[in-house]
Amino acid sequence: MQTFDLTEMGLRDRARLLEGLIYPRPIAWVSTQSPDGRRNLAPFSFFNLFSPAPPTIVVAPGSRPLPADPARCADKDTLANVRATGELAVSLISEQLANAANATSAEVGPEQDEWLLAGVTPRPSIDVAPPIVAEAPASFECKVLQIVDLAHRGERTNALVVARVTRCHVRDGMLDADGRPDPLALGLVGRLGGPRWCRTTDWLDMPRPGAATAATAQ
Repeated sequence: MQTFDLTEMGLRDRARLLEGLIYPRPIAWVSTQSPDGRRNLAPFSFFNLFSPAPPTIVVAPGSRPLPADPARCADKDTLANVRATGELAVSLISEQLANAANATSAEVGPEQDEWLLAGVTPRPSIDVAPPIVAEAPASFECKVLQIVDLAHRGERTNALVVARVTRCHVRDGMLDADGRPDPLALGLVGRLGGPRWCRTTDWLDMPRPGAATAATAQ
């Protein structure tokens, strides 16, 4: 067995190891707006649901080195917008939208409109200013509950954005006859390590055992 001291590893090697081991990770296509109304759209695989009561998600946008001083970093647009406004919208990514979502992961300046880059349609939200992706199978309007910085500001890191979901939008045809999300209809994709993405069209059905079943198994 190989053992790695993560405190002794460089960022690139550490990220390659962790992201290649902890998967599949769902992807949040995060829409934000700056205080002056400039919109941003970017995908993040550091994302998940953490509670249905109250409905809470966490997404972890990061920072980038400053061109004038590579030793220091500044928040990427998503994180800067969330800090300034306390609002975000999260859209889920189907296989049909994967290429468009990947296009918005490019490192571009704030003057570049990622919505145009992806060729997707902004649909107005109800509770928050950032729009949702109209073509997405499902989307969530969110308000920030807390932002947890994982290192000192100015260092290259991620921040945990803990957000409450105030409203959920689901496209027609994405729910089954019982009103439950249909995984085949949703056709969501996830992230593995490096450039690898994955489909969610194959799964195992494993009902949680009841007390009698658990006793028999022992």
